[in-house]
Amino acid sequence: MTVADGVDPLWETLLSLHLLQERGASVLFGGWLRRVRSARPDSVRLLAQLARPWGYSPDFLTPGRGNAEFEVLADRLLSTPRQQLRADIETLAGGSPISAWAGAVGRGEVSALRRLEAALAAYHRLALAPHRDAFRAQAEADRARRAHALLAGGVDRLLASLHPRVSWQPPVLLIPVYAQQDVYLRGRGIVLVPSFFCRIQPITLLDADRPPVLVYPLAPRLGLFRDASVGRDGALPVVALLGSTRAAVLEAAAGGGSTRDLARRVGVADPVVSRHSAVLRAAGLVETRRRGGSVWHRATGLGIALLNGELPV
Repeated sequence: MTVADGVDPLWETLLSLHLLQERGASVLFGGWLRRVRSARPDSVRLLAQLARPWGYSPDFLTPGRGNAEFEVLADRLLSTPRQQLRADIETLAGGSPISAWAGAVGRGEVSALRRLEAALAAYHRLALAPHRDAFRAQAEADRARRAHALLAGGVDRLLASLHPRVSWQPPVLLIPVYAQQDVYLRGRGIVLVPSFFCRIQPITLLDADRPPVLVYPLAPRLGLFRDASVGRDGALPVVALLGSTRAAVLEAAAGGGSTRDLARRVGVADPVVSRHSAVLRAAGLVETRRRGGSVWHRATGLGIALLNGELPV
């Protein structure tokens, strides 16, 4: 098992396309949504024929494991064997009718694949490339936290702290409210890939024969996409609701950690985290458990929904 060095460009492409097609506002992604939607890129309309907001999206769209740049991954996608293209598009068509272009992609027609390549490149330049440095910096910080968990408590600690909606019951990692699916590693190593646009719970590929990968949510820092999500006074709604320090503690708890871990991330003293986490816990936004000699905090599903803008504020 390894943790990827950073986010995967094609996973971010797929998952951000899902977000673009959803209705409603978002505290964390409001500015990003406003900028991309205002551009009205043709690439989104084309790619949405494959990347539907709910249900299955073809596995061949995400061949990466967080170990390559966009150009390399795009070439890898275009090299997908026709048998896999056909199988994935047939699965997509099983959910609802597909477009003529999507059918041509499934047959491996060169012109259709070139249109796919061009649309992916145009979308990546507009929606993701401008945030590349910010994505890398936060992914590296998250990777360091995962490495600390692995060193401190082994694989058990790493997987137990992966996400609030994940339950590690050795040797099984349970992800509730997800497609009925069993993934057997069969001696293959699994790669954990952080993602900004994976917002609800970790996900994986449907085809268990492909290299195992588990993509998990990496909550963006408040204000990363600052624009439409700010109020008239310049404050993010969740900050106006909770206060800046308490909102920062909730954000830090999205990744899980001890009182000292959260204090280090927020830049405050341990007692400050304890005080704010008690209020957040009483509101059902954070859960707290004792592990050995330390106290461990994690944002609840309600807390993550608030950060993600899935609740009115």
